[in-house]
Amino acid sequence: MTLNRVFSSTCLVAGLFASIQVASADYYTLILEGNVVMPDGSPPPKTVGVERVCSDINASGSGPIADKKGHYTWKMDLDPDNSRVCFMRATLPGFSSTQIYLDKINLGDYQQNKLLKMPDIVLAPRDSGGGNQLVLIPDDEAPGKARAPYKAAAKALDAKNTDEGIKQLLLAVEAVPKFADGWNILAAVYEQKRMLMEAKDALQHAIEINPKLASAYLRLARISNKLGEWDAATRNEDALLKIDPRFFPEIYLHQAITRFELKNLAGAEESLKTAQSLDAAHKLYRAEYVRGMIALAKGDLSGAKEHIANYMKSDPTTPDIEKIQVQLDTLGNPDASKLNITLERP
Repeated sequence: MTLNRVFSSTCLVAGLFASIQVASADYYTLILEGNVVMPDGSPPPKTVGVERVCSDINASGSGPIADKKGHYTWKMDLDPDNSRVCFMRATLPGFSSTQIYLDKINLGDYQQNKLLKMPDIVLAPRDSGGGNQLVLIPDDEAPGKARAPYKAAAKALDAKNTDEGIKQLLLAVEAVPKFADGWNILAAVYEQKRMLMEAKDALQHAIEINPKLASAYLRLARISNKLGEWDAATRNEDALLKIDPRFFPEIYLHQAITRFELKNLAGAEESLKTAQSLDAAHKLYRAEYVRGMIALAKGDLSGAKEHIANYMKSDPTTPDIEKIQVQLDTLGNPDASKLNITLERP
């Protein structure tokens, strides 16, 4: 299970951060240079600011505006003797940012006006984590009576204790039934445990409460495909694309799978083309396998073999890798169709 905690600390290269040891200067002036990126490595969709947030509010303040590529440079004074805790983050309405803690920089390693390369600051929509990721909202954003069990759930999930996480999330949504994010997160955990019917039910609760919860539609589309519910998959794909047609490239992969199952090969190819054009980081590995299945359905045996082989190289950890290898070895043989390999990644 991949657990991405929004608002979690971002670590620098080993050895870069250590306790502050310098006491000989009143402050150090460093030139901080870095990039703000989306989870797939692409630039932010809009202009993004960078700010410093400190436990001593007087030291907090706005910084530079990143350029169109997400790059920023910030000349900043850092006090080695001050006990305040400070971090940098990006700011964009509707998005969450990872944090880079400035008080952990070992200033003794740098000279005045030294250029310091910073790790990427990663932005994600507050409604994200629709893929194989689990994105938790900050504890203080859980509604009143749900906050304590939600915090307990977050702690359990951080510790990879999914059973306890589910238990606490159920308590959270029982305490506040209209906690849409709670239902959405619960569904994500259910899906990772392959409890698809439970995930489907939780997602339906989330969408009833918040009809614009985009990642819930993404999960429902994927789960509907896994359950063979093509009409439901189509409805959820269409619903998400009306909300935002570009932020979740994965939805076009699910749409391609749905269209393939509905015998719409041309539509499936069109959806795959869109998915891959939006997938800047080339993380939608399963698209190559689906492309192979489309080629096979069109009678292009050599093309199907090429696409399937390429997929296996790009995603060797897929749970059905052994079945796919058998399929590749027997492609064109009637026995290959008996393997029951789903187009959705297990």
